[in-house]
Amino acid sequence: MTATTKKMLDATQDMVDAGADQAERLIDAVPGALTQAAARVEDLARAGIDKARSGSQAVSRSASAACSRTTDYVRDEPGKALLFAAAAGAAATLLVGWAVRSRSTPR
Repeated sequence: MTATTKKMLDATQDMVDAGADQAERLIDAVPGALTQAAARVEDLARAGIDKARSGSQAVSRSASAACSRTTDYVRDEPGKALLFAAAAGAAATLLVGWAVRSRSTPR
């Protein structure tokens, strides 16, 4: 074996050793990175659940307040409430009738 071939072989071996060291460090780092990622995902899931819960509570409070206002309005203005209900019923009937007619009409 010539001196040049020996140098090339040594340089190649050094690069292989360095690559192996890098691969080992990477393999050692993966479990820690996965643990950190799992913890982050868990934190994000908890935050999402908390936001959904608080949003649900806000919607529930709004619906309750609207129900209370509607009840008060019907109690204070029964005639107007009856007219509004009749108008809403008539509008719904017209919309349903229009939808049924448009589906039964051939195109």
